[in-house]
Amino acid sequence: MARHKVHRLIDLMYLGRQYPQVHRWVDAPYKRLGKRHRILRHDLLSAVIIALKLRDANAFRSAVLHYLTDGVEL
Repeated sequence: MARHKVHRLIDLMYLGRQYPQVHRWVDAPYKRLGKRHRILRHDLLSAVIIALKLRDANAFRSAVLHYLTDGVEL
């Protein structure tokens, strides 16, 4: 699992700005599930949900980049 610092750097490189709120939301289940947290919020539907929640299409892209960086198969 990449650190949020890495996720934010990737955001900056590919999207022109950072999306820390996306990464916090995607990884929030870590507190309860530990390394198994990827069973939640690491899918395309969750990427759509966070993009709608933030009203920002780049939030979708940030979430997908997050998943790919984490090695999640979509």
